[in-house]
Amino acid sequence: MIAAPRRIPRGAELEPLLRCYGYRITRAGTVKGADPSRDPEDVVAAARLGWPVHATERWTPSEIVERTTAAADSLDPDAVLAAFVAGLGSAPRGRQTVISYGWAQFLDTAPKGTGGIPDCGLDPLHDAGYDVDVTETLLRFALGWSWNELPEKYLPDLEAAVAEGLPLPNEEDRERVRALLDVIRAQPPGTRPSELEKAVARAKIVPGTDKYRRYGILIGLSEIGVLPSPVLAPMWDRFIGNTERHAAYHSVQSGPRSDIPVPLAGWRGGLDERRAQRLLDV
Repeated sequence: MIAAPRRIPRGAELEPLLRCYGYRITRAGTVKGADPSRDPEDVVAAARLGWPVHATERWTPSEIVERTTAAADSLDPDAVLAAFVAGLGSAPRGRQTVISYGWAQFLDTAPKGTGGIPDCGLDPLHDAGYDVDVTETLLRFALGWSWNELPEKYLPDLEAAVAEGLPLPNEEDRERVRALLDVIRAQPPGTRPSELEKAVARAKIVPGTDKYRRYGILIGLSEIGVLPSPVLAPMWDRFIGNTERHAAYHSVQSGPRSDIPVPLAGWRGGLDERRAQRLLDV
């Protein structure tokens, strides 16, 4: 099986990949679902550019832990934060890496369980390994999706970040992060994540985003602690076990929406100004 390159697709590479995986970019710059192309020429075009389509790579849990740890060790945390700022505009791929990096950075020192694997969301008994379509995973990161679940998909993100470097923010990106932080500050105590997402949408701060991309950005902010959550520490602070994460999810008062994970699900207003300043300084 031909392995997908460890870089993020861009430019002309995106066109056949979008068609093969059933996405289209609207005039407004948002991404919509579409019928996947059945034209073999699109698959050939993607392969010619170095991208195998609908091909999976298989990794064992221990391999994922080992490789993500090695990749995270090669990254500078300030560069990861700077990439997140760039992810608000010029480089959407920067949104995911704060989550992938946060998950991987404490694996080396985390308590080991069955099979020598920490309680990190990977099933140590999943002997067959995890099958990941790396091309689609990296395409989705290029389009600005980010989420703090399915940790096997953090591996191609981190290895791409090491292989090609992370994006740097421009001044427009920095203006967007300042505007986003102002929107968060303006929310009254008791505001729920869904209400914050709507406020961000109304402010039109981040171009080309839908609800789930905006949630991805807010998840990133919660995992670096800019959005404080009383139910769970951010993964940038320490190792967060999957058992602890599930307990926090079920502790959220009134029950969280199923599509908003912790720690974001527990946020009820407020901003950690010290951590926000670190974002502004990178």
